[in-house]
Amino acid sequence: MRLFETDGNQVELIEGMTAEYPYCLHCRDLTDFVIPWHWHEELELGYIQEGASKIITVGAEYTVHQGDGFFINSNVMDMKRNGTPGARTLEINHIFHPVFLSGHFKSRFETKYLNPVIKNRQIEVHIIRRGHPTSERILKNLYWLKELQGSSGTEFQTRNILSETWLLLLEDLREHPDTRPQAGAEQRDRLRSMIAYMHRHYTEKLTLPEIAKAAGVSEREASRCFKKNTGQSPVEYLIAFRLNESKKLLRESELSITEISLRCGFSDSAYFGKAFRAAYGMTPGTYRINGQIV
Repeated sequence: MRLFETDGNQVELIEGMTAEYPYCLHCRDLTDFVIPWHWHEELELGYIQEGASKIITVGAEYTVHQGDGFFINSNVMDMKRNGTPGARTLEINHIFHPVFLSGHFKSRFETKYLNPVIKNRQIEVHIIRRGHPTSERILKNLYWLKELQGSSGTEFQTRNILSETWLLLLEDLREHPDTRPQAGAEQRDRLRSMIAYMHRHYTEKLTLPEIAKAAGVSEREASRCFKKNTGQSPVEYLIAFRLNESKKLLRESELSITEISLRCGFSDSAYFGKAFRAAYGMTPGTYRINGQIV
């Protein structure tokens, strides 16, 4: 499984995405891995091959079951995690920049077909459920597209399938609109600023005043904004993020547990071990041996 990476502003650095060919396929095992809050210009069309996942946005949560699909709009702030803790969850995701379908700036493809969705801030996540004719056609295309990537010389076919799928998505959005209210832009911007700051500086000692300052709000407002939109306080989120990062290092590196604890922003290895056990029910050393939470 590839490691999840972002730049300094928490815009995801999408592995395999290039200006020459702005499409890539990602197969992610979410069984024991949280994809932290992030955002990017690229669009996502995918499905759950095994298990169930949760896609969480500012103020909303979506469960995607095995065999169902999802669409995540451009620049939507979201995170993902296993929807059935303890069970294996595998996500297949087709990620592509809008230019892959639009061709060039202000083309008819962009203005007539892409912009009505991309520029509609009420469309953040759309779940593609089995059992509906249009949805079934979308899912069939996504399955086919995944299999196609195992062959060479499939660039035109990939774009053609995604173009057809986009037209079907427009139809599915009309047939099954999501009427749940979305969080206001001010709330999203504040949360984005605080999260980006924490992700940039999580290896350092951070305080609530510093986190609040990143969004230009009071400590009280920072805590209220975080709790309302994520269910966690800023400090709780920071600890959870640090622990999630530590799991990567425990699996992927040969660093000692003491070194990992310091790299992930914990003051000492004893506190790191205590926090890890409280969150996952095992020590970092046991996790390193098992390779997963049991």
